[in-house]
Amino acid sequence: MKYIQQLIGIQRTTWVLLSLIFLSACQYSNQLALYSLSQTELNQQLSHSLGMLQQNARLAGIPVQLKVNSLQAQIAQDGQPLIQLQLNTEAQAKMALLQVPLQLALTLSAEPYFDQQRQAIYLRQFRVIQSELTAGRWQGKLKPLNRELEQLLQQLLAQQPVYRLDPNKLSHRALLNIPLTIKLSPGKLVLSPAYL
Repeated sequence: MKYIQQLIGIQRTTWVLLSLIFLSACQYSNQLALYSLSQTELNQQLSHSLGMLQQNARLAGIPVQLKVNSLQAQIAQDGQPLIQLQLNTEAQAKMALLQVPLQLALTLSAEPYFDQQRQAIYLRQFRVIQSELTAGRWQGKLKPLNRELEQLLQQLLAQQPVYRLDPNKLSHRALLNIPLTIKLSPGKLVLSPAYL
């Protein structure tokens, strides 16, 4: 009987020790960066996606075919947990029988988030910071259209991830079954465990 009680005591002690080790390991791994993405890597990924960033839409009631020509990202500029995007786009506005070429230069900010099901980083909460339009010889700011532009760009960029984990890469494979969250620091995006 004494032997059984000693055995139960040892099992309880072992269980408590294992639980403490597991909890401290979880807390420690929560502070670890499981995967880090630099601003340069993010911009390389975005340049590969440019061909897919086009959409037919309406701006101020005018049908427009919008295509993104260049896209540059800055991560956590000024320490804010946002990604700032600089886009140069071209558009064809269709008015009556005319097609008017337009160039749009935009700076906007967006919040990155990790979509666990699609294993990719997407953007949301778009806000236009600066916008300029060139149409022929006319050049000016687009303040009245900023809200429409935010919605248009949200539709365009929300469908296309800014970065996707690749199950064929060994460094990505380990992340596929872990709940992840994004942390930003200037010039760097880090995927970390979302638990604890």
